[in-house]
Amino acid sequence: MSMNPRNAVAVTAGRLAGWASRTLLHRSGGNIPGAVALRLSPQILASFRSLFSDVIVVTGTNGKTTTTNLLADCLAQTGKPVITNRAGNNLEGGITAAVMQGRRSLTSAQRRGGAIGCFECDELYTARVLPKLRPRYLVLLNLFRDQLDRFGEIDHTQDVIAKALASSPETTLVFNADDPLCASIARRVSNPTIAFGLDEPTGTESDKVSDSRFCAVCNAPLDYDYVQYGQLGKYRCPKCGWERPELAVAVRNIVLGPRGYTFRINAGSQAAGPAGATAFPEPLAVGTAYRGLYMVYNITAAFTGARLLGAPSERFAEVLANYKPARGRMQTFTVGGRPVLANLAKNPVGFDRMLQLIKNSSGHACAFYINDNDADGHDISWLWDADFECLAGMPDLQVFAGGTRANDLQVRLKYAGVPSKIALTVSEALDQCTLSTGEMLYVVGNYTAMPVLCDELEKLDEGDAANMTAEEAIAAADAAAEKDVAAADRVAAAPAAEADAAVKPAAASREPWALLAPGEIAPEFKALAARPLRITHLYPEEMNLYGDTGNVQMLYKRCLWRGIPVEVNSLNRGEQADFSGTDIAMIGGGADRDQLAVQGELLKNADALRAYINDGGVLLAICGGYQLLGRHYYLGDEKIEGAGAVGLETRRAGEGPKARLIGNVSVRSEIVRDPILGFENHGGRTFLDENEKPLGVSQLPGTGNNGEDGFEGLVHDGVVGTYFHGPVLSKNPQLADWLIERALRRRGMDVALAPLNDAEEEGARAAFEKLLK
Repeated sequence: MSMNPRNAVAVTAGRLAGWASRTLLHRSGGNIPGAVALRLSPQILASFRSLFSDVIVVTGTNGKTTTTNLLADCLAQTGKPVITNRAGNNLEGGITAAVMQGRRSLTSAQRRGGAIGCFECDELYTARVLPKLRPRYLVLLNLFRDQLDRFGEIDHTQDVIAKALASSPETTLVFNADDPLCASIARRVSNPTIAFGLDEPTGTESDKVSDSRFCAVCNAPLDYDYVQYGQLGKYRCPKCGWERPELAVAVRNIVLGPRGYTFRINAGSQAAGPAGATAFPEPLAVGTAYRGLYMVYNITAAFTGARLLGAPSERFAEVLANYKPARGRMQTFTVGGRPVLANLAKNPVGFDRMLQLIKNSSGHACAFYINDNDADGHDISWLWDADFECLAGMPDLQVFAGGTRANDLQVRLKYAGVPSKIALTVSEALDQCTLSTGEMLYVVGNYTAMPVLCDELEKLDEGDAANMTAEEAIAAADAAAEKDVAAADRVAAAPAAEADAAVKPAAASREPWALLAPGEIAPEFKALAARPLRITHLYPEEMNLYGDTGNVQMLYKRCLWRGIPVEVNSLNRGEQADFSGTDIAMIGGGADRDQLAVQGELLKNADALRAYINDGGVLLAICGGYQLLGRHYYLGDEKIEGAGAVGLETRRAGEGPKARLIGNVSVRSEIVRDPILGFENHGGRTFLDENEKPLGVSQLPGTGNNGEDGFEGLVHDGVVGTYFHGPVLSKNPQLADWLIERALRRRGMDVALAPLNDAEEEGARAAFEKLLK
């Protein structure tokens, strides 16, 4: 394939830039050659399309790199050369760079015969890549909340992928039908589609994280026969009948054994390749030692794509057995005679998969590293949706927090009941923890944290892990866990008196940051024993876009630690509001779809809400919940009526890059001593009536309610409304205590709250304030 002069210059400049990045700056430079080439020739990727006989693209929130690499290994069995972005550089520049590099290795004969292009692509960049590469298949793995300050709400990501498919109408969408967010894209587009999924319950990994369980047609709540994890499962809308599409590729006979999963992939006539051949004419038996259910989805997606492009299925087992994870994906090292398992996780669902692995393997040490660089997203609210609570109470567990947001992570762990220490490097974590030989340290980091961690581990690695796969390392950890089980079995088999003594629970101990042990009531709060202070979470399933449930968790724990009797309940869709027993209410933010669903519910309960507020009721309202308290807000061009409980209205922002107010903000407020710190991300512009008071005055121009008047939030008697999330109370314990004190006074108890040990919160505040400078 000859190139025109402009493209030739662009390729040469890109290669020189890549060489300079690697040689002079000592960086990997994975995206740089392509980014430079695109700057000089924006259509250069499209010009490379003739190089390929077939192209397949993989996108989705989690699992792109693993699926793409496994798929590329399978496609190599066709005998054709495969060009892929194996390192995970998935923007247009990274894909272009991969093609530039792969093109150089092709012979003239191979260029004439055509290579296979197998590329991982960032979800938002599908709009740029698909119309240029026009792939035969787009594999869509899943859609989860991820980097909200960059991606925006999931609705936006869905729109981008749907438009990308419209720009390449010949592309067949191979999608995970278990995810209603993926299935809704398949419903919208006119492209051919092939659905895959797990056709039976596994009962293994369902968790609390869900990014949408609402109908794509009528927005009613979906009913599930079973849930695998997140929103993935078998669903049906009871209102309009929309349901999980029929599976063209169905996974059945799923068994989790002591050494991983076994399952069978079955395909019907719908899963046919370009020549009309069924993807799997005979059921394909698969066995993998990888323990996460997510790997069942990744393997199914990879094998389906490979088979559709003609890869021989009889070689898949060999390919899977020889598969080596990409750097930082379930990668193993040995340091000081101890195995270290490193894995990337960048959102709640990804973190939950690792947390479950640590728990199920009875791990004794783990280190989490969270950065907030541009590639990570500056909004780390998602940490409050990851299930760190599953680690609470694990015996002898040592936990470390690192990365640029180590202090925020430490606060999150604190309220999960998991004490932690700061360890900015893996070496620091290893130096501080006590592990027996063979016991594993689990290291989990997000995007920009993981390369640094891998660099450090590669320098420390003693080489013993060179031949140890992640599967073998996990098996070693499982063996250690089995020793614990054997010890427990010996206790169970001991004489009754001896066994009773061995398993007798210890008295509940006081947490290091608490004034009293769990269940103890402080003398000044004995009057609340009969009717505890009640925190009511409004619409928690829908209005929790930014980890806002963490606000409820913090209020609850700060009461509990002081010996204040406290309980939490919720007001859910379809329920009649009764605030007579509520002392503190909280409503969070939601995606447009979820916020609209709650709006109708809130209007039905508007009289009860207004009565509660007028009676001095305490309420914390975040983002979308804050907007819903006013007279109206806008969803696109549609004016949406609010509850009218306070004097404010929210208008539409203009168009352009500054349409959303996004970033870190500091606010001076009269109700607390120190500035209120937080992260904002909103498109609406909220204006208060003249008789309403703002929560405070923003210290940064162009931020706050509307970016114009300098105000942020609202204080209306006991109501606090704010655009800060993450949750807002995590760095503002004074605000949490203000809400608690207001609620106590309303119950007739004018008591000054005893101070708590807020060292972790103060550390997060100090680190955050540096970001504002």
